[in-house]
Amino acid sequence: MSAVYNLEPQPTASCILHTTSGDISLELWAQQIPLTCRNFLQHCLDGYYDNTIFHRLVPGFILQGGDPTGTGSGGESIYDGGQFAEAREEGGIWPMEDRKGANAGPRGVGLKDEFHSRIKFNRRGLLGMANEGPDTNGSQFFITLGDTPELQGKNTLFGRVEGDTIYNVAKMGEAEVGENDRPVYPTRVTSVEVLVNPFKDMVKRVRTAPIVQQQKPVDKKKKRKAGKQLLSFGADEGDGEDLQPVVKKAKFDTRIVMDTQDAAPEPKPKQASEEAKKKVSKPISVEYSPEPSPEPAKSLPNRAAKPDIRDISSSPEPEPVQKVSSLLDRTNAQIAELKASMKRNVQAAPVKEKKKSVLETMIPRTSVRGRKRHPGESAPPDPRTLDILNAFKSKLDQAPPEKDVPKPEPILAEEKKDQAEDDEEAALCDLHFIANCQSCQKWDAQGEGENEDDDDDIGWMSHALSFKEDKLGKDLSYRKKAEDELVVIDPREKARTLKEEKRAQREAKAGGSGRAWDQARNEKLARSSALAGRGAK
Repeated sequence: MSAVYNLEPQPTASCILHTTSGDISLELWAQQIPLTCRNFLQHCLDGYYDNTIFHRLVPGFILQGGDPTGTGSGGESIYDGGQFAEAREEGGIWPMEDRKGANAGPRGVGLKDEFHSRIKFNRRGLLGMANEGPDTNGSQFFITLGDTPELQGKNTLFGRVEGDTIYNVAKMGEAEVGENDRPVYPTRVTSVEVLVNPFKDMVKRVRTAPIVQQQKPVDKKKKRKAGKQLLSFGADEGDGEDLQPVVKKAKFDTRIVMDTQDAAPEPKPKQASEEAKKKVSKPISVEYSPEPSPEPAKSLPNRAAKPDIRDISSSPEPEPVQKVSSLLDRTNAQIAELKASMKRNVQAAPVKEKKKSVLETMIPRTSVRGRKRHPGESAPPDPRTLDILNAFKSKLDQAPPEKDVPKPEPILAEEKKDQAEDDEEAALCDLHFIANCQSCQKWDAQGEGENEDDDDDIGWMSHALSFKEDKLGKDLSYRKKAEDELVVIDPREKARTLKEEKRAQREAKAGGSGRAWDQARNEKLARSSALAGRGAK
């Protein structure tokens, strides 16, 4: 029998959290933890958790959500502000006399902790309330991702995950986590569906904020800015009559931008002449003045012609007689600096050496990487390779003639028998008791034969490759010679022969046989018995 039993009470409420990572089916212990379950179900019914995120994830510990602000510091309970605090006689849910500390009073905040002896944090998939201390529960909840006994007696446990939806919770717990335990891509609660609600008096509340009527701002009439005029002090009244309103300056540089939409009316010739004088007296700014071009002045209708200034700026060296020589020197110096700054200083950037792999470092520097050839394409001959090949051919031609190597003749069966007899007659070695022991022979005797076979550096070129006869069945000629020596033993033929011998014996005893060799054998037996003085049938 099992030593572990499920002591948890039967849940009496259920709901489904629809999230972007899949549904989560929850069962609540509303009878054992009434205040917390009513708080959670009321928020679900009101849509308080819609579009909220799971803002905190500690892998292997908890997955926390329920904060409408998404920061982890928001959320409120349905009992805040003295709600549902009617007297016990009137059927109050949480009477004011039962509230203590920060929960009491018309401005009370939070919900008290509720614990049960049969409900414990002992596995994953349990639903609890997040708090900042004792009796500070609001709307935030969490789902455990493992065994969390350290939360027992500190956080209210009021529900559990049901069925296969625990795998959706496990998938959420494997998400990527950023700073402050915040998921990089948090899961969002799209909606909550209440399936079983044991609180019959619970009604969906409409959360509406009071409409504040904002005072419409009074539109003040903008005062029209009057043209700048000189003050008259009586003595200058005659001069003030000839003054005209000053023309407003354009809000853009007319030397660069042309106002083609709203072309201003051309000023009077007197004003144009005065403006031309003022513009001639002003110095040219290097930053905004373009280079002189031979185009006519029609392309810039709003710009006054300045032929004298262009001639002065375009001259390479100013005349010392002019009064503005110092100004021109400064202008030319600035132009020279601009031209120098516009020149390109091309500097070859240092080429970074590419890091080589271990296999690339093993390739010698003198090796040449071959080009990938297509099928049917032959590689061009390398002159260096051809020279090496021709030099080797010339060495082969200069090599001495090939030596005749006697082929080993096949040893007959009679010779083999003679050799075996000689081996038996040969003396056995004292150490291994083997005839012609190679280990006990003298080393100097072997060396004499080896020295005779030594070749010089050139003699190896005239050697020919030769092999012994193949006796393993690959050489057909040897195989044909050995056909006579092969003996085929067929067990069926052997059994047939034994049967015939037994039959012949029976017939011989019976005195008759149908075969010629049986009859000959019988005659032979009869003769032998006659000589012995016995009769034969």
